[in-house]
Amino acid sequence: MKNLSFTLLLFFLCACQTNSQAIANDNIAIQAKSTSPAVMQVDLSVQGHTSTLHNMNITFLGQTIPYTYSDGKISNSRGYDWWVSKHFALKSDLPKEKVTLYLELLEMAYPHYVSLFGMEPPNIERQRIAVVYGSSRERVREAMLDDGFLRGVHDTAGGETMFYNRAGYNFPSHREHHQRYIVIHETMHAFHMALNGHSTWAPNWITEGLADSVAHHVYDPKQKQLTVMVFDRAPMNYIETGLKQYYSANKPTIEQINDDPTLKRGLNFFIIHYLLSSPERAQYFAYFVQQLRLANPHSEATLSTANSLLKNTFKDWLSIEQGFADFVQNIRPSFHLVSGPWEQNGNAYWLRNIHSTELSRLDINPANKAEVSHPIIDFPVPMPNPLITLSANNELAALIEFETAQLHRGAIGLALQGKISAENQHYRRTFIGKEQANNDQLLTLLVVDGERLALSASNTKGFNNQQIAFTPELKQAIASNAMLAIKLSLNATQQQLTVMLSAGTTNEPVIQSFTAKLPHALFTELNTRKISLLSKNNNHKITPYLFANKTNTLSSDQLNKITNPWLFKGYAKLNRLFITCQTYSVQLKNCQRELAILIKQLNQPQRHSAIRAALPALVKQYQTTLGDTGFSPLSGITSGVYYHQGNPFLRVENPSDLNLTLAANVDFNDNNGELLNSQQLKQVLTPGIHNIALENVNNTNTLMIKQTLNWGELSQNSQLNALAIPFDGVQMQLTQLADVHENWQFDLSLSGPYSGETTGELHLKTLNYHSLTTPKALIKKVNIVPYQQQNYHFSVPISNDKTLVEVTALLNVDGEEIRLVEQLSL
Repeated sequence: MKNLSFTLLLFFLCACQTNSQAIANDNIAIQAKSTSPAVMQVDLSVQGHTSTLHNMNITFLGQTIPYTYSDGKISNSRGYDWWVSKHFALKSDLPKEKVTLYLELLEMAYPHYVSLFGMEPPNIERQRIAVVYGSSRERVREAMLDDGFLRGVHDTAGGETMFYNRAGYNFPSHREHHQRYIVIHETMHAFHMALNGHSTWAPNWITEGLADSVAHHVYDPKQKQLTVMVFDRAPMNYIETGLKQYYSANKPTIEQINDDPTLKRGLNFFIIHYLLSSPERAQYFAYFVQQLRLANPHSEATLSTANSLLKNTFKDWLSIEQGFADFVQNIRPSFHLVSGPWEQNGNAYWLRNIHSTELSRLDINPANKAEVSHPIIDFPVPMPNPLITLSANNELAALIEFETAQLHRGAIGLALQGKISAENQHYRRTFIGKEQANNDQLLTLLVVDGERLALSASNTKGFNNQQIAFTPELKQAIASNAMLAIKLSLNATQQQLTVMLSAGTTNEPVIQSFTAKLPHALFTELNTRKISLLSKNNNHKITPYLFANKTNTLSSDQLNKITNPWLFKGYAKLNRLFITCQTYSVQLKNCQRELAILIKQLNQPQRHSAIRAALPALVKQYQTTLGDTGFSPLSGITSGVYYHQGNPFLRVENPSDLNLTLAANVDFNDNNGELLNSQQLKQVLTPGIHNIALENVNNTNTLMIKQTLNWGELSQNSQLNALAIPFDGVQMQLTQLADVHENWQFDLSLSGPYSGETTGELHLKTLNYHSLTTPKALIKKVNIVPYQQQNYHFSVPISNDKTLVEVTALLNVDGEEIRLVEQLSL
């Protein structure tokens, strides 16, 4: 009876365990389904380089490793958890609010990543880009060790994206702006690698230039608005970095920068912005990047390939070089950080740390648009504020947002710039020499301790420093709303300055105003477009309002995820016409001249409707002339074999506005090329991306797809050849073979990288499970080239005891030191 009871109890426990396991599996399935990229939402408005986030899904996965482009090459780490959004998977030990911020930033940046490379990573509908963001350099190094890397990020880097697993590793610096910058920058590299497995097909000025340019951003946390590709901004100002590098290197050309592998961030930044600053150059640049990606050179051939393609793509290379020289020498940055650790949120500026005695200064001098060819303060203007109304060129204003705990200490305000010394003017043009900021003439207005305003003038004769106390009513309004508006007006007739201080609510504003007579020599130098922001001993925010800044009014067209800076709705179709013209310029006589006329008009919004109306006729004309040979560039349709969870599928992208008919025969062949099975495909594919499942046939080594595509009046016959198992860079697999002559036999397969060489050693050793032994390692040298697969054979004596066989690979993969381990239990 006892045995029967025990048996029933055991059965009951097993049934409960089985049932619990089934419930757990169901929960995992539900979680996997709910976190699928296809069902997770991101609601964005995109206007040019600015994304505004309305809503998005973020899901906590804990220790569940999501499916990413780093699959099998990224692991869990102590204290880290996984979070996912639609396109990204973030592994982090940071608090939830930081994780949320970084995933929001990346989703806002994603449309711009796609725009700059002209494509999305294959399988992004079901696979994510992996990002690691640790709380410190040491914690990031720990995560990298967990993933097999034998070092952390480089000593001078704030983050690094690794070739081996295509994951970006980031850690926060003390600069808040840089904390956002680094994750946008490194994830751009990971996006780049996800396109075709690696990034070394492009030279430094593209890989780093694009990543730095897209991360050169302005972020407004109140509006959840990110502007990327910002040329003219304040903190981490790459304009000034680039000018220093340009003049110190004796004005290098694009070709010289391309051929020099040394990282020069500012120069790379200049090339990218120059090539993208005109609609015509932007088309050529996109075509050049596409051709370079398709050429897919190994790292040692990247510079020469890029150099050759540049000159073949841009028809008049000498004029491109001259234009670049003119572009750089014409640059006039609006911002100059004289002193202080300034941070920027939207249009508000503040100090990151607190100095009780040092007055930090940030100069803002927007150039006249007629004098420069580059963007000026190219991010959204301040939101309207009821306390500030500007109506004339002689007016400017600033809005101060106080940190309430610091209201009664420190100073914050602005200055009108008078005469800048000749030496300092030269320094700001070339950044050669040294700046003497104390020699500049400033008319300064500082709010001191939240109680008074101090007016002073440096390097000026005939003006006594003065102060005025805030009225009790104004102080009460400031205390209630933690906000103060300062409006300045210059009266040329009376040569005086009028200051109006405003606080409180729209319905009941409290106003205090006064005037100050200024010396003639000072007044004649002042200009409301030449100001300085000043602060010390506080974290208050100050937002300048310049007369030139007007509120943004966005049309419905501009909110429709239009990522080109000219906000042209037909940009994709225009790009396909451009590529067709470049490919078949001999057959399409005069196409380059005709398209150049249209493309140059993109700078004129009033011409956009006429340009769009002209495109269908050009498509028809090109179709008639080229016939089926123009299928690919005119339609933009691409078809290729890619992999999901290691299984091949056919991915067809139809970016046009017409349906596509696909008819294909898929052959599954074994190692000897013998046919194992065939699959017939016949589908009508609407505009968009289609992932078409292929059969799973055992022992398949290669796939051959013969396809016919029909689009409009055009058709194309083509053949695709692919491996059944995906190539994924450096990978290692240990296999036991049949025993021979009382020896265990093992084969180890090792694949090479995407680019560069891989060297190192393989160490095989055997360990007994039940007794101590002195392991002796069999060592084999490794030297493997890209895309190569090598097999290594090991033979060890058979042991009567249970044995563990372990192979450790210590490799240098294109400059990255990694450790891989494979084990078998015998």
